[in-house]
Amino acid sequence: MQRQKLHLQKQKKIPKKGQMKKNKSKMPVYGNITTVQYKNISKWVDIERWKSISKLDQLGTANSPPITDYLFCGSPDERYAHVVVISSSDSDLFTLRNLRDMCDMEFTLKNIYGYEDLCIQNTHYSRRCCTPWSLPNYVAIMNKKESCWNITAADVNNTKNILLECAIYFHNSELSSDCLKTQPTCNAPRICFEHDAVFNMLHYLSSTSFLPPNNTKDQWTPLKEAIIFLPLACSTTILPYYYEIESLDLTFGDTRIVAMDFGIKNSLFDAYLIYDIWLMGSGSLFVFICIWMYTKSLFLTIMTILVIIFSLGISYFMYVLVLEINFFPFMNLLATVVAIGIGSDDAFICCKIWAKTKTENEGILLPQLMSDTFQHAFVSMFVTAVTTSVAFLGSYISCITAVCCFSIFAGFAVVANYFLMITWFPASLVIWERSCLTQNRYVVSCCMLCYKTWCCTRPRFKIPGSRFRNGAVQLWRAKEQWLLDIVLKFKYVWFTLLIVVALISGFVVLVYPGFQLPDSSEFQLFQMTHPFEQYDFIYKNRFWFRQPEKLEQSEYKLPLRFVWGVLPVDNGDHLDPSNLGTLIVDPTFDVSLPESQEWLKNFCENLRQQPFYQSMLGPLLPNCFIETFMKSMERKCIDPFLQTNLTPCCEQSRFPFGKSVFDQCILDEIADIFKTPSSFLNSGMAGPKFSKDQHPTIKAVVIEYDSSYSYTMSYEQMEEFYTRVEEWMARELEKAPSGMKNGWFISDLHFYDLQRELTYSTKITVLLSMALAFGVLFFSTFNIFISLYAIITITSCIFVTMALLVFMGWKLNILESTVVSTAIGLTVDFSLHYSVNYRLCPQDLSSCRLMATRYALSYMAGPAFMAALTTGAAGAFMIPSIVMPYVQIGTFLVLVMMISWVYATFLLGSMLAIMGPSGSCGEWNRCRSRCRSRLRCCGRWRWSFVCCLGLGESQQVEEHDDEPRRMISMIQDTHELESLTYPRHPIDKKDRPTSTTTRKSQHTGEGYLLSQEGN
Repeated sequence: MQRQKLHLQKQKKIPKKGQMKKNKSKMPVYGNITTVQYKNISKWVDIERWKSISKLDQLGTANSPPITDYLFCGSPDERYAHVVVISSSDSDLFTLRNLRDMCDMEFTLKNIYGYEDLCIQNTHYSRRCCTPWSLPNYVAIMNKKESCWNITAADVNNTKNILLECAIYFHNSELSSDCLKTQPTCNAPRICFEHDAVFNMLHYLSSTSFLPPNNTKDQWTPLKEAIIFLPLACSTTILPYYYEIESLDLTFGDTRIVAMDFGIKNSLFDAYLIYDIWLMGSGSLFVFICIWMYTKSLFLTIMTILVIIFSLGISYFMYVLVLEINFFPFMNLLATVVAIGIGSDDAFICCKIWAKTKTENEGILLPQLMSDTFQHAFVSMFVTAVTTSVAFLGSYISCITAVCCFSIFAGFAVVANYFLMITWFPASLVIWERSCLTQNRYVVSCCMLCYKTWCCTRPRFKIPGSRFRNGAVQLWRAKEQWLLDIVLKFKYVWFTLLIVVALISGFVVLVYPGFQLPDSSEFQLFQMTHPFEQYDFIYKNRFWFRQPEKLEQSEYKLPLRFVWGVLPVDNGDHLDPSNLGTLIVDPTFDVSLPESQEWLKNFCENLRQQPFYQSMLGPLLPNCFIETFMKSMERKCIDPFLQTNLTPCCEQSRFPFGKSVFDQCILDEIADIFKTPSSFLNSGMAGPKFSKDQHPTIKAVVIEYDSSYSYTMSYEQMEEFYTRVEEWMARELEKAPSGMKNGWFISDLHFYDLQRELTYSTKITVLLSMALAFGVLFFSTFNIFISLYAIITITSCIFVTMALLVFMGWKLNILESTVVSTAIGLTVDFSLHYSVNYRLCPQDLSSCRLMATRYALSYMAGPAFMAALTTGAAGAFMIPSIVMPYVQIGTFLVLVMMISWVYATFLLGSMLAIMGPSGSCGEWNRCRSRCRSRLRCCGRWRWSFVCCLGLGESQQVEEHDDEPRRMISMIQDTHELESLTYPRHPIDKKDRPTSTTTRKSQHTGEGYLLSQEGN
């Protein structure tokens, strides 16, 4: 009784927020809904709903028509929106309490605003939605109750007994959805097919674990999962309805909704791609703040962001308007984060070189300042742009369209960013330099005012622990010096540890468990916690109505299709999946020749003797048409029924037939075959294919049979099938006449082809990108050993990154393949900067690998960390997204930036400190005898391997633990490309004017060693 009162209260109430919205403007949102405001009710009430509810009292009487005619609109269908329900406590759903909770759930879903305008309506009532197909409603119908609110424990027990009694008929296929209409042929008791309740409850609404086939009559199995079908067609129209559901609490008592299928997964994905751009914007804001703090100029920061935006715009212009590529995959969004990272890195380099050049040359004229800065920044940014763009463009060789498109878009973005950074950004520096804000007078005044105000109130905010605070400040100021000491003092530890980790990662990636290929045709678009993904990957196949599809797929035999007359050439646009190209006819094909007929007959006979052939049932008229044609030619020349003369298409012609006889008779034969009733003929793709000329001729031939291999997602089994048939086909074609030489084999290999291309294309892309990166490294350093160490570091970064992705459960799908190819372009920069600075250290330092390594690390550790921080942070902001590609891109960027910086700093640094080339070891030098005067080289090349692996005692300098040599403020006072600014040999002041006397000492070995000893 209390439950019925609650039912009436809920009928008179309008759902709370998230279920129905007010329409203050009295204008409908989802259609025409007539509403009225009662004096004693302050909420809007739907009049039509009241009319429908008032008619419920007329149902359930003995003289009324079947209740299903008033409630349900036919049987459930997977094309209707449906949700999966489970118990929060893992209890049986088929209890009174849980069924009533599901009734609450159904009431909430029906009363969401817009439901009545989207639902399938019952024709018996005006504007009355069909009742959802749910277990509580079927229990009510089977026990002649008006509503699921009225069911009792006795009704539930009665329904259980009926289900136990009728389950055996369901599993024996004696109970179907149309059993009520075909009662004479239905072997189940009437109670089992009344209202189609039992069949719909077992087939659609309950999971396969509920009352399984091997169950006995008196054994009840708990129901763990159930489905509620809503009378809403799966289409993009119900997208607003889903948005309303997102704001609801999907837990109702002990039941909750865990999965759903509304048929809007792709549309919702497109919407979320745009909606979650704010996460990318948040990452861009963080990068904006980092650039602002580093450059100390809001104007330059804004210009940097504009460079990044314009680089993407130019790339899109080249992609769409110049190259006219119509397909733009969402993976291209990864280029946005790449552009942010590269653009900020270039801005750091430009600003630091500008500031350092200006500081070291007081009173320098602006043209000379710009010349020096541009010269140094050009080299650094050119090296970065070349390595990154080459790594991206190397992925163009992939056969996967999305990977090719990404390589083009990302490559153009990097190149456009480079040209803007050497044109737009230097102009911005000049404008900023000429502005009054460059003197920082106003900024300093504001800062001093704030500082004095803070000092006056400092007692209120006094920070305790001054000793700790001073220690933290000193540690922060000496952070780079600490980093150098950690790398060099523990170089053997870092080298051993990181190499072992890289070797283990290589085993994980290449041997076991390896990067697994996708084993499902479903493409994950959202995080696994999303209800759409829960349905597709977990709950979809747990219900009987999805089992026939699964069974059909598992029993589907792969077809054997052999084609002649059409060349297997793809002349469509490889960058546009919708452009399939045109057929290219084989000009040498001629099946009407006698030798071609004989060979084709033997081909069919040999095919049926192969172990991969599966015998087929029924008449095989067009499968191997030449055999059917031979039998038809054995008929009498005078037709006994029509009394017509069939010459020469009769027994007087002998096989192989002449060309003219074949061309004349094959048309009549194929016409007779296609007059066969469809119940006896399943032509498919097999048979001869004719031209549309006035006198048709055979242009192509298809031979088709079933194979003994079942369709599977397993790459190994599909590889075995394809290889086995392809090798047999190649052997047969060797014996074919000239008119049948160009045949080829095809089957349903779409998913296998994707797996195969992911395997081979990714490997080839990685190897090619690594080779190109090695070439750029070598021509940047002109030292074989430095290039080798750098490429080992890059390879280790890739192995460790991929191993972590394997442990995280990633599979080598399209996005993952793009990510792997991107990793090379992102990891090469740090190693390249370290290598170039090691190679170009002063001559007196180059003879000591420890000093040369310290020199290289001192300039690049800080900027490299800043670049890794900005790019990694831009990726970290994308991880909270619900869109799976955004999450994967963000995770990848965080991992690859962290691992790249660690390995470039610690592994490459330790390798250079332990076995780095000293002096001119491993260099590829050119004779420069006439280069300085005439700006050209003599063209003679030579290798120099002097003191490659060891140093003389006179050259070797050791750092003792008790007397560590420390660098002076050189870390803070020089930029990372200082070595590219001046010659490696000591220079005199008059050769290049300078405002400081320490210029020479800082760039010669003598001054460097003196500074070490002075500390």
